[in-house]
Amino acid sequence: MLKNLSVLADAIEKLMKDKTFREELGKKGRLRVTRNLGMKIKEIDWDNVEEICRFDNIAQETGTIFNSIDWLRIFRDKVILFGIYNENHELIGGFSLFKEQRFGLNIFRNPYFTPNIGIFIKYPINLKYVSKLSVDKEILQNVAKFIDKLNYHIISFSLNNKIIDTQPFIWSKFKVIPRYTYIIYLEKGEDEIWNNISSTRRNDIRKAIKDGLIVEQNFDAGIVENLVNKTFERQDKDFNSYYLREILYEFANDKNSFSFVTFKNETPISVAFCIYDKNTAYYLLGGYNYKNKHHGAGALCLWECIRYAKKLGLKEFDFEGSMVPQIEMYFREFGGELIPYYSINKARLFIETLLKFIKREVF
Repeated sequence: MLKNLSVLADAIEKLMKDKTFREELGKKGRLRVTRNLGMKIKEIDWDNVEEICRFDNIAQETGTIFNSIDWLRIFRDKVILFGIYNENHELIGGFSLFKEQRFGLNIFRNPYFTPNIGIFIKYPINLKYVSKLSVDKEILQNVAKFIDKLNYHIISFSLNNKIIDTQPFIWSKFKVIPRYTYIIYLEKGEDEIWNNISSTRRNDIRKAIKDGLIVEQNFDAGIVENLVNKTFERQDKDFNSYYLREILYEFANDKNSFSFVTFKNETPISVAFCIYDKNTAYYLLGGYNYKNKHHGAGALCLWECIRYAKKLGLKEFDFEGSMVPQIEMYFREFGGELIPYYSINKARLFIETLLKFIKREVF
């Protein structure tokens, strides 16, 4: 009996490898969306200008600014681009990983100041929802298996919040951790957005205005850098000053970013720096001068950022989340919708055992 089943299984496997059989079977319905897409994932060389352009076009059409070549070029010395190709060898999507070495260990992660690696996909036109789910499943299965074969000691990255199917990573023994951000949907009227903010935060903003604080849009990267550095240092937060300067001085311009600064007696005391793409503004950096502090300075900055994002015609304002309770509460009080996204983590066994003692929430 077992031998017969084995022969039958071999026969079915051979049939499913036959392209003509799969296409004919697909015409009858059910297997059209579950057949093997023959996709491949491979690294894209930074010097391959033509392929880089294709990657960027798809990223700008279907991804976010964090998937764009302009953004990823900031980290070119260490970021690796990966293309997802269909059975016709056509580029249909991609993602990126930042590779660094620490203590002799190969670590793959999000680039600095980058909330997610993608994954972005260009779907066929008029694809049904059920078909999209099947395509997503197969792509993510391939991505999970591909990443697991990298020469890594530690992997830790986050997915775009539009990706909610993390089963393929779970099946490949990655640890999947839910994280959260808050998003304000800007199609609402300004009055509605204002009324959704907590009374505490609105009172902070009113008091800042009453006390004579001045908020204005400001493109002085030096002010942003100074206040952000002070905040990171005060929080003893790990950050990379080189990439911070690259973002502020090389990447940022009035077509992809904006910042608002609050002044007290002509002294800058708070800043909010955002970058944006065609759909969304992302609150990327905040800074505060504790020597000249005012309780409402930061809230006033953020409120003006939200208003400006709406003025630009964007659809969303994304706070980019935080798992720190005090920061989470601060963001929550601006009235955005709680949105989950997922962190994907894995380490070689002996390292994972050690990490469980210092990063139990991740590994």
